[in-house]
Amino acid sequence: MHEEFFCFVPVSSTTGKDLASTIFTQLSQLGLNLERMHGQGYDGARNMSGKYRGVQARVKELYPLAMYTHCCNHVLNLVISTSSQLPVIRNAMATISDIRVFLSRSAQRVSIFQGNVESEVSGSASSRQKLKPICVTRWVERYDSIIIFVTLLPAVVSTLEELQQENKKVEVATKAATSLNSVHKCTILIAALIMQHTSGIILPVSKLLQKK
Repeated sequence: MHEEFFCFVPVSSTTGKDLASTIFTQLSQLGLNLERMHGQGYDGARNMSGKYRGVQARVKELYPLAMYTHCCNHVLNLVISTSSQLPVIRNAMATISDIRVFLSRSAQRVSIFQGNVESEVSGSASSRQKLKPICVTRWVERYDSIIIFVTLLPAVVSTLEELQQENKKVEVATKAATSLNSVHKCTILIAALIMQHTSGIILPVSKLLQKK
């Protein structure tokens, strides 16, 4: 198997009909024999994968041997996303993301957090000086974000405790107190640990699906 990137093609319309026409035109201009097309792969968007009007259907209509395959790794991500709609999971992800943004929005907070990491987190984990953003679209890529948050949790708590004593900036103290209250809830902590465990199982599968 040999994979080769050809080019980017700008489009003005994203309907299945127009996208299929663009693909036909571009492949022909590249000198490829479309009769020898034996496969096509896209994500699950309706204009791409639609059974009747999607790109894959229009391609198969002219070239029946071009079997459509939905990206397996993308399917895995959709399954995880759909199965993770429990409120406790959504709340935990929102809390982790919210705290990361809050602690990274000023140089002072970053400095306080880094100091707490050095004093309260031992071993190699102390080399991680900041929390990692949570990927919005790919659940399987959230593993690092979650495990870093769990590992640095003592420093997170200490930083929030320190910031809630802030007298000059009431909004900062209030936000810190609210975040501290959220992170002390058992449901948030348990959800984070469960996500850390399951992500550790799913991530290798995701990487495997991206190989040949």
